[in-house]
Amino acid sequence: MRVNVTSNRSFDSPEKRIRIITSKIPLLKSVERLDSYFAGRFTYLTQDQWRKEILEGKVSIDGAIVPSLEKTLRGGEILAWDGSGIVEPAVDESITILYEDERLVVVNKPGNLPVHPSGRYFNNTLVMMLADRYGRKLYPVHRLDRETSGVVLLAFDGKSAGHLSASKGSNEYLALVHGNFPDELLIVDLPLGPDIESVVRKKRKAWPGGAERARTRFRKVLTAGDISLVRCFPETGRLHQIRIHLLSTGYPIVGDKLYGRDETAFLTFIEYGLTRELQKQLVLPRCALHAAKLAFLHPISKKKMIIRAPLPKMFSECILSRRAIEANACLEDTINLKIKSLIL
Repeated sequence: MRVNVTSNRSFDSPEKRIRIITSKIPLLKSVERLDSYFAGRFTYLTQDQWRKEILEGKVSIDGAIVPSLEKTLRGGEILAWDGSGIVEPAVDESITILYEDERLVVVNKPGNLPVHPSGRYFNNTLVMMLADRYGRKLYPVHRLDRETSGVVLLAFDGKSAGHLSASKGSNEYLALVHGNFPDELLIVDLPLGPDIESVVRKKRKAWPGGAERARTRFRKVLTAGDISLVRCFPETGRLHQIRIHLLSTGYPIVGDKLYGRDETAFLTFIEYGLTRELQKQLVLPRCALHAAKLAFLHPISKKKMIIRAPLPKMFSECILSRRAIEANACLEDTINLKIKSLIL
């Protein structure tokens, strides 16, 4: 069952939602002005924009509204900011319902939509849009990166979410990668940890000294010119695992700004957005990673559920442009046949 979501915004509309973001400030090496700390820690607003938020009385420290820009921090304080009125970036709202019943819903998330509130995103997130649709809170059982499309499972109550989280499910992803991926099964068993050599603070890497065990299996579906379509089977669920493991093999994901061929693309995107030059460099406007299949046990019936999300049009167009198959062929049928023929 597939149903397109149309947001009616009738449940706790975005205009009425209050969003208070709290954070405990870590111990600082030296005294730092509040606006300077904000600009360095929460980069989705500029320092001038943060000054405006402070002067409008939207920031408090340890429960007291900050009266001026002269406030300094030493660390350990509890910071609170009323971000209810922040202007959020535009997102892709073309959510499709793949399955739903009284306990859960499974959706096909588009590629430019965060799952849950974070940074500048609050109302423009999957959980908030689905709350508008259903008039109730939803609990994500697992999450995808903002630019990753595909299957997402959410429960309508905490108990069902707990059962689903505890049960052993399995995920299959599809990725477009640069290069001619090897024909044989490829297994990457490398721990993950911070990439301290990167110019991007939040970037991670795969290396033997990493603290987080991570293992992923990969199998090529087809090669189209200078790119390959690859099946990905994560056996552990680490942050950015598939993207990092593919980069470590020398086959980064097409369109990946952080774990692609040039990490400075991420910094360019943060500062200038997706310019024409940057998109040409990336080939595709977003990270070409898609959660294609999810298998799990239903929390009530205990029936094994297998939910699939179709290949995104962006993927098929990219493959066809490289003439992997005849343009009049059904690409998805061809890929499905290739997948069925592969033995893992």
